[in-house]
Amino acid sequence: MANKPDLMTEKDFTPETIAEHGSFSRQEKLDRLNEIKFDLERQTSRGTTDLEQVEQRMASLNIAISRVKREGADGGDGAAIGRTPNA
Repeated sequence: MANKPDLMTEKDFTPETIAEHGSFSRQEKLDRLNEIKFDLERQTSRGTTDLEQVEQRMASLNIAISRVKREGADGGDGAAIGRTPNA
């Protein structure tokens, strides 16, 4: 019997792994990243997290969101700005 690979749970995904994930659509990536951002903002308003950790996590989220937004609608880099990567 073959060993099953360890599957990541929703809480195991970092902003970077979401942005690089091959089977999520661009919109799914943005939705997931925005959901994480909303949860972080909610935790911050309740005062349940350390400010330094929040700043690091928010920076990571913003970088991942920017990376996903640069992806083309079809998942290819460069198409979002009207040029192909090899043009």
